[in-house]
Amino acid sequence: MEKPKNGHSKIENLLVFLSAVFFIYHLTFLINAWPDIPNQIAFHYSNGIPDNFRPKYLLIVIPLIGVLMWCLLGFLVRKPEKLNYINLTEANKDLQYMKARKIMSVVQNASFIMLLFANEAFIRGAMGLEFSFQLSISLLLLVICNLTPLYFLIWAFRLKY
Repeated sequence: MEKPKNGHSKIENLLVFLSAVFFIYHLTFLINAWPDIPNQIAFHYSNGIPDNFRPKYLLIVIPLIGVLMWCLLGFLVRKPEKLNYINLTEANKDLQYMKARKIMSVVQNASFIMLLFANEAFIRGAMGLEFSFQLSISLLLLVICNLTPLYFLIWAFRLKY
């Protein structure tokens, strides 16, 4: 795959763009919805009934955690040699680093978007709106975040040189 001048592949640039778009959308939605959100929001549900409440300012903390996590995972995207590898040799080092960079980029951006969708589900739930779509997308992205490194692990085990 050809790399642009900034050193990122097209898929990495697309993922960063999507993360930025979702982040801007989420912040806009949060700012617009803030007056309509009650001071206490449901934080935990048992059988579909809220049984634990937290202040609405928690809705600001989740995106901040997402940004912090995105920045920390960005370090691993920029420095793939800091990761542990299976069957790493001089012959396959560059290939494994390239693959790890792509995998970490997927995990970085998917986990960030996952937190934004989970937070959006909290916001919509607090406003009394339907939130199953946002929660489903969040869970799907959680699965992607877990399966992507597993794919890389299996790929590295099968590497012959």
